[in-house]
Amino acid sequence: NRVITKGLLNRLSCDVTFANSGSEALQILSHAIPGYKILLVDLSLPNLEGLELAMRVRERFHLGSEKPLIVALTANSDRFTRERCAALGIDYVVVRPLTLDKMRNVLNELFMVGFS
Repeated sequence: NRVITKGLLNRLSCDVTFANSGSEALQILSHAIPGYKILLVDLSLPNLEGLELAMRVRERFHLGSEKPLIVALTANSDRFTRERCAALGIDYVVVRPLTLDKMRNVLNELFMVGFS
């Protein structure tokens, strides 16, 4: 999944940083200056589940700092998953499998809505 996602993002000319776990992602974000615009979170991350990572990111960036938009990547398209993501402040949910067109559409929507 990571190789496919990275390949799609590279084809869309995105700068990509990957973390091997949720804990590593938090560490990378804490040292990121000026910061990341979008955080793609796999809901099945090792060490720190994706939903927990999203919650911690929201907590860390709650006081006016520039918080990244959070996009959940999941194979679950059920209502419970989407509701739980929304409750934790996840901005967008993308259901696998990913395609170039799907990733392009998601990024376009995020840039139009999230950064306006």
